[in-house]
Amino acid sequence: MADLRKLAKGAVTAPKRLGIGFFSGLRYPFRGMRFVYGKHPGLVRFWLPPIVITGVMLVLVFGAVFHYHDAVTDWIWTAPAGDSFWASVARFFHGLLDVLLGLLLAVGGLLAVMLSTSVLAAPFNDALSAEVERLMTGADGPPFRFATMMRDLLRTVGMELVKLVIYLIVMVPLFVASFALPVAGQAVYSIFGFVFTAMYFALDYIDWPATRRGQGVGERLRIGRQRFVPMFGFGTGVWLFLFIPFLNLFFMPAAVAGGTLLYLDLEGPGEPAPSEPTP
Repeated sequence: MADLRKLAKGAVTAPKRLGIGFFSGLRYPFRGMRFVYGKHPGLVRFWLPPIVITGVMLVLVFGAVFHYHDAVTDWIWTAPAGDSFWASVARFFHGLLDVLLGLLLAVGGLLAVMLSTSVLAAPFNDALSAEVERLMTGADGPPFRFATMMRDLLRTVGMELVKLVIYLIVMVPLFVASFALPVAGQAVYSIFGFVFTAMYFALDYIDWPATRRGQGVGERLRIGRQRFVPMFGFGTGVWLFLFIPFLNLFFMPAAVAGGTLLYLDLEGPGEPAPSEPTP
């Protein structure tokens, strides 16, 4: 009887999972936004700390760039002195270097904050995803154990670091190689970079419910391959918002909730892996 009930449940939920297309997937980040900010404002206890941490980091980074970019420029090239024509030309290019270097430092600082935020926010995002799943399914998680919390914390942070390294290993050499072919190389980089980044975000934001079910890299790649269209739509929606400065601070919780909702619709509630091995 248990098998018949499971089969009947699968028959009911399968059409819903198979019917999710690109534009449906694109809407999941917005569904997550409504879920977090509209329907369940009490979730603020999970998403507010990483926003505060990221905001402080941005203030510190941009403050440092504003105060020290002149010193960095002078370290590279001492400000020209004199009243001659060529001294004026040299000062013009020195000022241009100062502006370009300031922009480069600001972009580099913003990228560093974005990359480090995903690691720092990982434990909070994990807790947010678990609470979203509990609210959707009504199933309580395993009882709290400090040892389990520390294990999951180290696992989550380690997984975020591994994902960042994989992304950089793929995208940085591709970016450098794109300059070998000035037009075609940039086109290939832009197209492949967009698709790869969108799928990276999609797999990244279903990470927490997948991890709770003990699904490894192979299972997540299977989801990405078999559900490519809705996953690509979801990743595109995340990509559009996470690259908008400051707005991305408030969109990350929506992406976490949207990824959890998408996973539940694609894979079904399932059964989370036990927090402790059974004897």
